[in-house]
Amino acid sequence: MKKRYFIVLILLMMFVSSVNASTLTYDRRTLDNYGVNKKWKITENNLDDILNTYAVNSSELIYDFSNILTDSEEREAYKLAKEFKENTGMELIFLTDNLYYSYDSKNEDYAVDFYDYNDFGIDDKHYSGIIFFRNTFTSPYYGLYFFGEAQLYYSDDIMNTILDNIYYDITNGNYYDGFELLTEELTKYYEKGYAPEYKYSYIDEMGYIQDKYRVPWGIAIIIPGIATAIIMSILISKNKMIRKEYKAHKYLIKDSVSYTRKEDRFITSHTSSYTSSSSSGGGSSRSGGSRSGSSGGGHRGGGRHG
Repeated sequence: MKKRYFIVLILLMMFVSSVNASTLTYDRRTLDNYGVNKKWKITENNLDDILNTYAVNSSELIYDFSNILTDSEEREAYKLAKEFKENTGMELIFLTDNLYYSYDSKNEDYAVDFYDYNDFGIDDKHYSGIIFFRNTFTSPYYGLYFFGEAQLYYSDDIMNTILDNIYYDITNGNYYDGFELLTEELTKYYEKGYAPEYKYSYIDEMGYIQDKYRVPWGIAIIIPGIATAIIMSILISKNKMIRKEYKAHKYLIKDSVSYTRKEDRFITSHTSSYTSSSSSGGGSSRSGGSRSGSSGGGHRGGGRHG
């Protein structure tokens, strides 16, 4: 009997050791507010999406449900993600799964819900962060999705460049190497600051890119210049109609003209500037290039097959 228990114990230990810690999930139905601690509203429209999304410990950062990383690679990947957060203040999540999908946007929906309905970026006002998703299904797919302030650092061109650069490693199964290169690329572009396209943009309360109001200085300078030129040309033309005479006493009757002194006095000036914001209706496409997930929060991103 003792021998049987010993064998069962050994098998159980082997099973537990083979499961990566990052695959640990929780039943959302047992969690307060279904485990959604962000400001998203739970409605009939997104409840199923919430319940179908893994609830995880957000501090783990690496979630390899497809088991494509070895234990040592997972530990090293965690170090990379943690270092990225220390350097940028933004989350970097590595997510894999063997997800059946019939259209590409389902990959985006899956990754975005995973980010939105867990506590990633929760200490940041705009939940800023990045998630890399690798779907190992029959038609493999990988993508990058940006949230909060991260959207402003990585334009579509930058994102596509990064996806191109990691293509070889990802499609050839060198996942840790691909993730290492990914963190290097993301850090490089972060250090350059906001992408040129978003130099005058900001993130609103719901995570969408908005454009700051900018005074059209070109128009502000040209229009007054034209108006001044017109007025001067009129005055000059009127002046040409007056007969010139150098002997003023021939035309001027003494005591017929009185002079009044006029003084222009500058009182004060005031210049103001403001930032405008706008909101959009429903749908997947929102202002500034941001898109809406089922949570209602904004994000940007894309992916490809391979």
